[in-house]
Order: sequence, then structure tokens, then C-alpha cells
Amino acid sequence: MVELNGTLLIQILNFIILCAILGHYCYKPIIKILDERANRIKNDLDSAAKSRDDAAKLKESYEAQLSEAQVKANEIVSKAVKEAEVQAQAQIQAAHEAIEKEKEAATKQIERERKDALDDLKSQFAAISCDIAAKIISTNMTPDINDRLINESIAKLDAQKAGK
Repeated sequence: MVELNGTLLIQILNFIILCAILGHYCYKPIIKILDERANRIKNDLDSAAKSRDDAAKLKESYEAQLSEAQVKANEIVSKAVKEAEVQAQAQIQAAHEAIEKEKEAATKQIERERKDALDDLKSQFAAISCDIAAKIISTNMTPDINDRLINESIAKLDAQKAGK
């Protein structure tokens, strides 16, 4: 069994003093360090959570800006396409109008040249007719003389055309 003597009391007293010394010099600083570490970890976790929340807000903001930019870009593209279509239609219309003007001018020129050619042909025909009539009146006509006069008139007409 256990004897109760003075050494036991001294051992108990030594143990209590040892616990007090260890508690004062070892346990308190260790607990303080552990508390500081726990606080630091808690602060780091809070900071990480705040950073994560800020990043999520920033991401949402960027996504909103991106979708806004896409909408604006689509509007700009649509506007540009519409303007291009309007300009294309205007150019096509202008080309059609220019073609019509050219067609009218060409028609008028053709008509003028046709009229000039007819007038020239009439004047040449009149001159030839007068020439033939004058020759016929001045001489007696035989078939040979008639053929010769016609050939001379045609040759004269060809010479006038070649000189023109």
C-alpha cells in the first residue's frame, strides 16, 4: 500500500509547483500562440471569403459589361448592315437611272443620225434624179444610153460618198 510520509507530501508539493511553473511559463505562451494562430487562420478565412465574394461580384460586373458590349456590337453590326443595304440600293438605283439616261441619249442620237441619213439620201436622190432628167432631156434615149446614164449616176454617187 501507499505510505503517507513526508516524501509523498513533498512530491505532491513538487508536482503542484511544477504544474504552476509549466502553466505559467509554458502553457500560457503555447495557448496564446495557438489562439493567435487560430485568430490568424480565422482572419485569413474571412479575408479569403471576402476576396471570393469580391471576385464573384467583379465577375458578375464583367459578365454584365461583356453582355452589354455584345448587345452594342450587335446593334452596330445591324446598323452597318442596314446602312450598307441602303447604300447598295441607292447605288443600284443610280446605276439604273444612269443606264436609262444613256439609253435615252443613244436612242435620240440614233434617231438624229437616221434622220440625217434620210435627209442626205433624199438630197442625193433629188440631185441624181435631176441629173438623170437633164441628161434624158438633152439626148434621145436608147436602152444603152439609159444603162450608161444609170451607171454613171451610180459611179458619181459612189465617188461623192467616198469623198465624204
